[in-house]
Amino acid sequence: MNKVIRGRNKNNKKVIVLFVLQVVLGMMPVLLLIAFVWLKLYIQPISAAVVIGLILLCNVGYMFLARRYGVLNSGVRGEKQLYRTVKKLGGNNIVILNLPVRYKRGRSELDMMLIMHKGVLIIEVKNHSGSISGSWKSEKWIQRKYYRDGKTSQQEMDNPIKQMRRQRDIVKSILNSAGEDVWIDTVLYFSSPNAKLRLNLRENDYVCSSSGELMHFLEKYDSGTVLSKTRMDKIAQIMKSAACE
Repeated sequence: MNKVIRGRNKNNKKVIVLFVLQVVLGMMPVLLLIAFVWLKLYIQPISAAVVIGLILLCNVGYMFLARRYGVLNSGVRGEKQLYRTVKKLGGNNIVILNLPVRYKRGRSELDMMLIMHKGVLIIEVKNHSGSISGSWKSEKWIQRKYYRDGKTSQQEMDNPIKQMRRQRDIVKSILNSAGEDVWIDTVLYFSSPNAKLRLNLRENDYVCSSSGELMHFLEKYDSGTVLSKTRMDKIAQIMKSAACE
């Protein structure tokens, strides 16, 4: 049975706060419009201008919060999908979720660190959809979305391969400083079934685009070194103790 160690996922709280704020801002224009008519504020030009201005501000704020909520909620859904997939993995593994780590000036947050008898993996999940293109050495990747009306949108995303490389360097530094030297691999998992990948990667850049593909990779993965249960627990304890706020 897998042992699960959960860090604090601040995005869960942020998603709830953003949802509540959206509801409030969504209701405000209606309430302001009722007050506008009921109190006959339209009679006074200044009052009318203030109410109209507030309604416009509420609409702008709502759209801003909606975009932010969509991004964060998408990430949370991806992390939940990752956990649902990995918990099906057999064996006595240690699963560490949402672990904030820091070593000297390096700082990051691991979506998942999987400690198995067959090795240690850092798994980064992205819930992006559309066409994702990029190279392992690029600073940015491109996400393109195509819509039914023929319109397209394009935006940049930070190169996840480089992000995971930094995460691995931080984790290795933490473990090495505690006297533990272990090989660590990284896996990039796209959880959205609507992601189409066009990537230029190296042989050891592991990317999975479905839960089935990720499960197959994890079941076949072998770092070449067998970790004892005692060593697995030690690695997990080091990382848990090194977690930063």
